[in-house]
Amino acid sequence: MNPVRWKYLAAVFLFISLIFLAATLTLPLVKSPQEVTYLGPAVPYFGGNTTVSGYYIPTVDQGSTVKIAVSNFVPGDVEISVFPTREGTIAPTSGPEFIQSLPANITISIPVRATHPYGIYIISYNGTTFVLRVFAVFSSYFWLGSYAFAGVVGALSSGILLYYYTFMSRRWKLEQQAIKEATHRP
Repeated sequence: MNPVRWKYLAAVFLFISLIFLAATLTLPLVKSPQEVTYLGPAVPYFGGNTTVSGYYIPTVDQGSTVKIAVSNFVPGDVEISVFPTREGTIAPTSGPEFIQSLPANITISIPVRATHPYGIYIISYNGTTFVLRVFAVFSSYFWLGSYAFAGVVGALSSGILLYYYTFMSRRWKLEQQAIKEATHRP
């Protein structure tokens, strides 16, 4: 096949890869007020009446507030703990910011002392269900950051292909010119 066509295809692939890379690097930085609602428990009751549900709150900036509302449960049958965590995991990195057995519907406001994500564990007893609502300012595109490596690989590979096919298309054009001159000689 004509290497000139492959060169243009590699250029389009490079353009798309660069847009994808830019999106994976910039969109997770765009933060806006978010409200997320979860119906719990996240894990169904199997073989017992107690379950632990874990929830993730993406990175929240220092100085802002995270509000957590828990409702529609049997009083006393739900315990909640809120703690700082690392990006992409709900494993605690330090002690809890809030921990309590809930006697009634509650809304908790947690001031953020350092920029980091949060994790929430809710233990529900006696087959109790609940509604968890989280209000915070974070990026709704936080998950895109994990695809930055794919953007880098795509941009590098398409850049290499573009370079290669640019070289090959010049060579192909010279060969075509030589063939044309060779066939038109008297």
